Amino acid sequence: MSLIVDALIHFCNVSTIGLCGFMKVPQIHAIVKAKSVKGLSLASLILELTSYVITLSYNVYAGYALITYFEYPLMVTQDVVMLAIFLSLTGRLSPLVILPAAAGAYFSYSIAMGLLSEAFIKTLVGLCTPISASSKVVALLAIISSKNSETVSVSAWSISAYTCLTRIFTIYVESADPVLLLNFITSLVLNLLIITAAIYYKPRAKKD
Repeated sequence: MSLIVDALIHFCNVSTIGLCGFMKVPQIHAIVKAKSVKGLSLASLILELTSYVITLSYNVYAGYALITYFEYPLMVTQDVVMLAIFLSLTGRLSPLVILPAAAGAYFSYSIAMGLLSEAFIKTLVGLCTPISASSKVVALLAIISSKNSETVSVSAWSISAYTCLTRIFTIYVESADPVLLLNFITSLVLNLLIITAAIYYKPRAKKD
């Protein structure tokens, strides 16, 4: 690869990881500040977390360079924090949450270590696109149905859209993995739709 392409890949990798390190922070801040989850969806959050965990595990299994997917452990961590806050604010946080969390962690480990069949792992990765798309469709519908995006962070979704764009470029150049490319292209389109809806339904400040 040329020096220019290498430099672009490096910039995309570094900027993606850097932004993903605090991608959900604006969203978490908005929820905590409002003490409300209006306009958000628990189903969307769980689906997104599932997609991130599977994609992270697959990248480890496939042996891809850590810098090409390091944003995933960062996003998984932030989604877990968001999920805990969501459950707490809705009165559903209890010790029983440990059971599905432990099952999910073991499932992720099984994928990453290749304890499951290659065919099954590839099937799971193939499902990441509809799972990720479903999470975003549910998030979009939650905004539209409530007609209120007060707790929806446009900054967080904008960062997500940017990272999808950078990953489309780096994956296309380095591995051209069709499954991952389809996932990121679909996510980019839906991220842009969510941003549009969030801006449209953002409560306007009342004039005196």
